[in-house]
Amino acid sequence: MGNAFPEPVSIFNDVIGPVMTGPSSSHTAGPARIGRAVHGLAGGVSRAVIHFKKDGAYPGTYRGQGTDKGFIGGLLGFGPEHELLGASLQEAGRRGLEFAFEIEDNPHPHPNTARIVVTDARGSEREFLTESTGGGMFRIFAMDGFPVSVTGEYWELFIQSPRSEVLEDVAETALALGCRVERRDGSSGSLLQITGQAPFAPDLLHVAETLRKDESCRISRLDPLLPVPGRFCYDMPFFTAGEALKSCKGAAVSAAELAFAYEKARSGDSHAAILSRMTDVVRVMRQAAAMGMEKELPVTGFLKPKAAQMARAVSEVRLADLGIMNRGMVIATAIMEYNSSGGIVVAAPTAGSCGILPAVVLSLAESLALSPDTLAEAEAEAMLVAGLVGVFIAHQATFAAEVCACQAEVGAASAMAAAAAVQLLGGTAEQAFAAAGLALQNLLGLICDPVAGLVEIPCVNRNTMGAANAVASANMVMAGFDPVIPLDEVIGTMLRVGKMLPGEFRCTNLGGLCTTPTAIGIRESLDLR
Repeated sequence: MGNAFPEPVSIFNDVIGPVMTGPSSSHTAGPARIGRAVHGLAGGVSRAVIHFKKDGAYPGTYRGQGTDKGFIGGLLGFGPEHELLGASLQEAGRRGLEFAFEIEDNPHPHPNTARIVVTDARGSEREFLTESTGGGMFRIFAMDGFPVSVTGEYWELFIQSPRSEVLEDVAETALALGCRVERRDGSSGSLLQITGQAPFAPDLLHVAETLRKDESCRISRLDPLLPVPGRFCYDMPFFTAGEALKSCKGAAVSAAELAFAYEKARSGDSHAAILSRMTDVVRVMRQAAAMGMEKELPVTGFLKPKAAQMARAVSEVRLADLGIMNRGMVIATAIMEYNSSGGIVVAAPTAGSCGILPAVVLSLAESLALSPDTLAEAEAEAMLVAGLVGVFIAHQATFAAEVCACQAEVGAASAMAAAAAVQLLGGTAEQAFAAAGLALQNLLGLICDPVAGLVEIPCVNRNTMGAANAVASANMVMAGFDPVIPLDEVIGTMLRVGKMLPGEFRCTNLGGLCTTPTAIGIRESLDLR
């Protein structure tokens, strides 16, 4: 099948991941990756001013959701999973990085737009226009006044020079080595962007290092920042749920088989390598749940952690029998509280919804009484199925609450978890996608209104709700219920609904629960204005 989308997303890059420091994938992990990319391209940074888009999502949430720590940690060279990311503002002082945050008018449409002006290792001023696109993904779309495209998936080499003949020679060498080459011309000279799908050949690096000695040339390099590097050519089997089912040609294929087929085509990895990578991801999720239930978590916002108390209450207090969801609600709460405290979690597909998938998959898998090896494989396959549904959402809509509100985070995660539950219950791909569509139907229009701009209320409780919705949706479909509207059509509806929602309901801290007297009082007491 031809590539109908600009770039096929990866389950591990775009959906189940990144492994990150909480609390927000788009507002913490995305900025960390942006900062790290700028750090790499600038060859180190001594001073930085980050300018937020005035009418965007950052101004009202950047302190509460760790955006400041993400950007500064990245500019220090930290990735989203780095143990020092949460202390990056203090670490910047120790390492001599001066920084400031400012708010400005910016016509770029994305709400997570930031203009970053830095002083690089040579003492020169550099400017980068960036956007955090959701789920920890990002794009640098301009550098030093030249349009570029940097997403962290490729090996990148940039050469700026006022002399066209220099760039022509380098471009010829790069093209001969199989690289992509784009040239942009400006009033001060030209920029050559050389993109590779593998580490650059020594011949090309030698040419670049030779040019670095020329004061009129500027050389910038960046290696991939994402787990699965990009490739220039793909032969993808499908991009949507409808195409995936059509590829089955009437056979009762499991959704896990389709997930492996997709990720093999995207990454080039083997079945065993994909399974092993997802097993490692599940291990991080399980560890986050354990830490949230067992560790005395710090109160970093206003919500006192309750997961440990809830874990005891399941056996000590009279509760309604919700089956696996009595365990699932504790897992969802524990992981979200651990995320809010700056713990290491897996965005799945976002940090604001990171409790839903593990709540469903871990609690349901544990109830099946499988051997340890079989359990690990079953959990990994279920997560891959969830990732596949996330792929369909990423190709046709978004995970960004700033664009589509909480239906794109909790709603998407709930849909993914419903499909994962069907996989664990032995259902077909058709049933998995039906359950995903049903779960997303139930949450259309869900607004994003984090109190005080923190990933606490209502994010924690909505994760439990999303997990319960996923299990109920899976059970309904397995029992024979027909949700009627195909998954792809529900995804398209989510995108349309999101665009119709006022900006106040899309993670700006200006609407919904954020504007209640209690929420305003909390915000003022925390001095997060």
